[in-house]
Amino acid sequence: MLKEQGFTSHGRGFLKAFFIEFALYVLIGGAFVATGSSWLCVVLSCVAIFALLRLLMVMGNVIPTYKNRSAKRAEHEVGCFSTVAMLLREWWAAILTYPFLFAFEPWLVPTNPPAGLTHRGDPIVLVPGFFTNRGYLWAWRRYLLKNGYGKVYAVSPEPIFHSVEKNAEHLARFVDEVLVETGSKRVILLGHSMGGLVIRLYLHRFGGMPKASLAVAVGSPLVGTVLAEGKEKMGPIIAQLTRSNAWALDFLREAEAAPCPIPFISVWSPHDTIVAPQNTSMVAEHYGRNITLPGVGHMEMVNSAQVMRVLKQTLDEFHDAKAN
Repeated sequence: MLKEQGFTSHGRGFLKAFFIEFALYVLIGGAFVATGSSWLCVVLSCVAIFALLRLLMVMGNVIPTYKNRSAKRAEHEVGCFSTVAMLLREWWAAILTYPFLFAFEPWLVPTNPPAGLTHRGDPIVLVPGFFTNRGYLWAWRRYLLKNGYGKVYAVSPEPIFHSVEKNAEHLARFVDEVLVETGSKRVILLGHSMGGLVIRLYLHRFGGMPKASLAVAVGSPLVGTVLAEGKEKMGPIIAQLTRSNAWALDFLREAEAAPCPIPFISVWSPHDTIVAPQNTSMVAEHYGRNITLPGVGHMEMVNSAQVMRVLKQTLDEFHDAKAN
């Protein structure tokens, strides 16, 4: 068994934020009750404030990504009802994520898979994105474990703000540990958001190609995103995530100079609410394969039944092809 990663600094920070926010609701609610307000009104008000703050977070992502959206094909357009439904799912994803999935990281998603489950093929490594941790991929892990893929390992990105290269180095060490632990020669890599970019960098620059059999990037900013612009002072990694930055474009040319030696699949949405322009999540046709999921927001990708079915179908088809 691998050493459990436990709480990352990111997870500890969100656990503290969880208790601080809860304490504020209790203190403010208690003050209102003392002035004669009913407990029911206070609780409902606190829940409404909690939900409203998450809605503001979502709209803070949606508005700039909509303004900088890429052109859509006619078959990728969705109607008003589907758009509202997507925004509601994105809102729900934010409520789950901030702070629950992040704060309860080591309990929701241990580093190691549970013992005794059946598994098909190479072990799977889940790689979350920037400013997240492995708790974010709780639904992916649970779904895979229930559907015949019992060897699912998960790693939280560290260090958070240093660089994509440092995250790729961290992934490289983790993959080596998984290979030693399982006795396998290769792993399957599944990444969300920046996790997909980290996976691709690991494959091309950190010796990952002979150690991986399949790579899937979901909603990944392969050439950056408009949301990172103006935030470069947060750390070197932000500069590597800004829209069409020099580092990302250079790496794109390097990586896609030839077909990827292993199957590389990008699952992307023309309605991504964090990566914009959205079509920059796609890979070149000669390099890999793109799976388009219209009407799916960025945050909901980690708990979307549609995305999880696509992941399972991709894994099943990959193993079926190998068997034949």
